[in-house]
Amino acid sequence: MTGDDRCPSDRIELTDLVCLMGGSLTHYADQAIPHDRDLAIVELLDKARRGSGLEQLLALVRPEVEAETLRAFGLRMASLAVRHADPGLLRRGLLAVGLASLRSMDDRDDLRALAPLWRTASLLHLDPSHEFTAAAVEFPAAGTFLLGWVDRTPDSQDLVEMGYRESTDEDGFRYAEDATVHRRILEEDFARRPRIIRLLLARRRRRWLRENGFD
Repeated sequence: MTGDDRCPSDRIELTDLVCLMGGSLTHYADQAIPHDRDLAIVELLDKARRGSGLEQLLALVRPEVEAETLRAFGLRMASLAVRHADPGLLRRGLLAVGLASLRSMDDRDDLRALAPLWRTASLLHLDPSHEFTAAAVEFPAAGTFLLGWVDRTPDSQDLVEMGYRESTDEDGFRYAEDATVHRRILEEDFARRPRIIRLLLARRRRRWLRENGFD
């Protein structure tokens, strides 16, 4: 099937991105899993994969809006995949974080989001390197980002080192952030940034500190 032969219903439109916009990102990230928004994002990714491709979806993704939602979705899918022993959810989460990384303003947060997905692959008795490589093959635009994680040392892939821990909530398994570790990572990374980037990220940094009780 050529691009011109694709069914119009499989082409991504701006209206399809409603699930990535609006509302509080923090509210979505902390919602019970699964959530209606999770299901809508799954449908969006599946539509892109069978239709005009992830590259066309990428063209509609903005930093600090859809990119952050996609990253939060990837973390949620890492948890849900463990609950249901479902590799498909893991793979959608990987693609979502790959998409986010290409539009994100904070590559450290993108890298951190890969740690739970890497751990999930092991918990599902899959080869994490194979899963990340397969995602890179499916979505070459994010290949450097995904394969870069594969090449990291085990210590730098470690879940705890990246500021997460395995936990449970009332619905089952869930990755939880260690706010203290996350703050250390955030501050170290912020201090290394060029001044202009620090200015761009300052509001986001203050918001995170306030939401997590550090400010």
